[in-house]
Amino acid sequence: MPSDQSLAPLPQLPEGRALRAEIDLAKVRRNLKRIQDAAEGRGVWAVVKANAYGHGAVPVGRALEQGGAAGLAVSSLEEGLELREGGVRLPVMILGGLRPEAIPLASTHGLEVAVVGPEHLEAYARLLPTHPVKLHLKLDTGMGRFGLLPSELPEIMPSLKALAPWTEGVMGHFATSDDPDTRFALRQRATFEGCLEALSDAGIRPPQRHHANSDGILRRLFSEDTHVRPGLVLYGLTNLPEGRALGLEPALELVAEVARVKAVPAGTTVGYGRTFVAPQPMKIATLACGYADGYRRDLGNRATARHRGHAYPVVGRVSMDYLTVALPLDADAAPGDPMTLFSADPEAPNSVERLAQLLGTIPYELTCALHRRIARRYLD
Repeated sequence: MPSDQSLAPLPQLPEGRALRAEIDLAKVRRNLKRIQDAAEGRGVWAVVKANAYGHGAVPVGRALEQGGAAGLAVSSLEEGLELREGGVRLPVMILGGLRPEAIPLASTHGLEVAVVGPEHLEAYARLLPTHPVKLHLKLDTGMGRFGLLPSELPEIMPSLKALAPWTEGVMGHFATSDDPDTRFALRQRATFEGCLEALSDAGIRPPQRHHANSDGILRRLFSEDTHVRPGLVLYGLTNLPEGRALGLEPALELVAEVARVKAVPAGTTVGYGRTFVAPQPMKIATLACGYADGYRRDLGNRATARHRGHAYPVVGRVSMDYLTVALPLDADAAPGDPMTLFSADPEAPNSVERLAQLLGTIPYELTCALHRRIARRYLD
């Protein structure tokens, strides 16, 4: 077999699948400004993990940089490196922590790291003098996942003091900030404040403190924090009335072009399992979008697609690469016509928020699932 070095590069081909996500970066920047105002001027660590929740990490990161974000937050080293390779110069924080062997690479690229447990404290102390990175101590105030437990602090305080020269911030994460009952969130805030006091008594007083996620910002649960960490609200998506009142604008639409339209008689069955039977003569439009693209399989026979101002039902089972839409015989639809599958209009029946409610899930799941094979087109 030929070696990798001898393989000829693949030819550049035109886009063959007429499916695209359209992202309005001006809306992202306006949402950032609204969040900055809601956070009363606190610095914004803008969360762009999971390819900016499906919106495209590098273009969105650049837009947030232009809009005045204090920094960007990602989940992994790979996501941080992608931003650096894309020319983003803002501070970038890795929320998921890092194994010690990855610290030199993070240092080279100026990435900041969340300390998510006590396991690597001693290794960090050995590495940081020669491979400095800024650290953010993550406290488990009630989320139950990553984070230093308040009960662990007395035992590990000497190790934390050794890391104090590189400690930039202390952070937590709300578990129930979307709940109208704020008692548990307020208990988390009190735990956070108690931990900050214990750290301060030990001489650890980092310049940054941040606990509030998107819903925590909307519910004003940021107390005396210096920064906030919004995620989905930056993209204009929220389930809270406070978010809608803020005027957040959904920034993404999912658009598929019609691949084929055909007239079928009554009784025609469509798709795997024959779950749809045409009740009368109609047209069936086939679109090159399926669950491999992140369009949920269980939207078949439940969702709608929009074409020339009209909503038409998605019928039959959504398959891996295709879905089908039922239109009346007099509908003016032809191959190449765009159909909107995810609408940026929050009131549309096929908005991300409405579809999430239909499926009993959250908007995060729908946008994060959008595959990278979907072409992204950026508006500004």
